[in-house]
Amino acid sequence: MRTPPGQGALRVGLLTPAWPGAQMPNGIATAVTHIRAGMEACGCKVVIIPVAMDGPDEGATVVVIPELQRSIVDRLLGRLDPWWALHRFVGKRIAAAVAEAVYRHGIEVLVMEETYGWAGTVQRLVDIPVVATLHGPWFLHKMLHGDGRSVEDRRRERAEAVALRRVRGITSPSQDVLDRTRDAYGLASVPQMVIRNPMPLSGQEFSLHAASDTRERLLFVGRFDYHKGGDVVIEAFARLAALHPTCRLTFAGPAPGVLFPDGRHLSLAMALDRLPIHTRERIDVCGPCSRDGITALRRSHSISIVASRYENFGGTMIEAMAAGSALVCTAVGGCPEIVTDGSTGLLVAPGDPEAVAAACLRLLHDPALAARIGYAASSHIGQELDPVAIGRQMAAFLATICRR
Repeated sequence: MRTPPGQGALRVGLLTPAWPGAQMPNGIATAVTHIRAGMEACGCKVVIIPVAMDGPDEGATVVVIPELQRSIVDRLLGRLDPWWALHRFVGKRIAAAVAEAVYRHGIEVLVMEETYGWAGTVQRLVDIPVVATLHGPWFLHKMLHGDGRSVEDRRRERAEAVALRRVRGITSPSQDVLDRTRDAYGLASVPQMVIRNPMPLSGQEFSLHAASDTRERLLFVGRFDYHKGGDVVIEAFARLAALHPTCRLTFAGPAPGVLFPDGRHLSLAMALDRLPIHTRERIDVCGPCSRDGITALRRSHSISIVASRYENFGGTMIEAMAAGSALVCTAVGGCPEIVTDGSTGLLVAPGDPEAVAAACLRLLHDPALAARIGYAASSHIGQELDPVAIGRQMAAFLATICRR
């Protein structure tokens, strides 16, 4: 017999793009993996609700989002307004999985991303509170993926605004994104809290500094696009390679191409072709990697680069810090809330390849500084982003919403 709502261990549903996310190193999927571990360690019962399964369930309680038959209304809407029809239908599918998780496992609250405003649609269709986590409101990111003025941009932004006013609570991994969202949408009546994305330590954080062959290897994990600053990384390395004869760059991630605000498009192949051949030969392009693949890369690279033009929080940033890698990171969004310049990383201006190259060169010329920064970064992550401590913080916030 299930425990009645409001009694016993808190029972939480976590929506994720993929579970266990091993083949989809998506920032939201990674964050859900770690918050689930932290909440279960402090006594919560967690049910994972994945959009897709990309591996075994890893011992988790999982309720997969079902395939549904489109009703006559759905099909009619699909002809009249395809965007809204898809939005509505995806919301119905998520809500069906939530209803099953309530029935089978008694979940009391659902935590999900704000993307496309689906959180608001789900809140309208289910009886339990929905809490939206601000992984990337579109009003903050739209200019990084185009001109931000398309019909779809406007509709997505409006849908997310409606959702954030409708849900019963909001969490944010950074103060920066929470403040910007409040300024954009108000939200004074919705309970809100900054809860960082957790990041566990592996126990092998400092071994990479013991091997001299890792000290001249730089790692970039991210998309080759305007948002993540892949173009900046390639241009920075071109400058760096001219000043340092033996350093190498590993570029790991998908390459959709950089769409500049003026409409120009730059592919990764084009960016590499512009380089002198002796520079191009020192860049290893890995393409998309699994979570384990990225972990292995971090063990063999002492310096990591995050060149994003904006980040809500920076999943690759905290992964690099947790691994004990010396970090060069743009001072955007929530990144300066975690990185202290000169202590746990080196902060640079966004879109500035010269500054990125200079910071990397400083670390290459001073291995002792790189080691100190890597050690301090890992220690800081261990203290501030411990999954159990953050799981406890999340549980306390959710309890105020679903057990009032």
